[in-house]
Amino acid sequence: MIEGIEWLFIAFIIIFLILWDPQKIPKLARALAEARREYEKAASTVQEVVKEVEKEAEKQDVEKDIIEKAKSLGINTYGKTKEEILLAMFKKSMEEREAKSSEKGEIAPSESKTGQNSLNNKVEPPRPDKS
Repeated sequence: MIEGIEWLFIAFIIIFLILWDPQKIPKLARALAEARREYEKAASTVQEVVKEVEKEAEKQDVEKDIIEKAKSLGINTYGKTKEEILLAMFKKSMEEREAKSSEKGEIAPSESKTGQNSLNNKVEPPRPDKS
């Protein structure tokens, strides 16, 4: 059943149709549809920007964590790239692991049967396929 506010809305539509030329209504509908499309486009653009900002903030948080961990290990981070810092952290952790295992009298997993440190061995880069 139609109640008070619905009758008001119906009356508004009827008055609108009487006062405006019926030929202008399709133009108005097109304008409203275009405005809605522009709004949705702008809203999706804003959502993309927010996601990019969140990713950048997360990336900076990870980089701060890496720098803090490197400094706690006694590694100088000034002027180094993230990859250089990670490599230095890896080397430092391997050195600490070898030091702990040598204290216990164990053979470190990074040592080969000849006693050479595997970190000092040179590894050839992979060759590209010649297709």
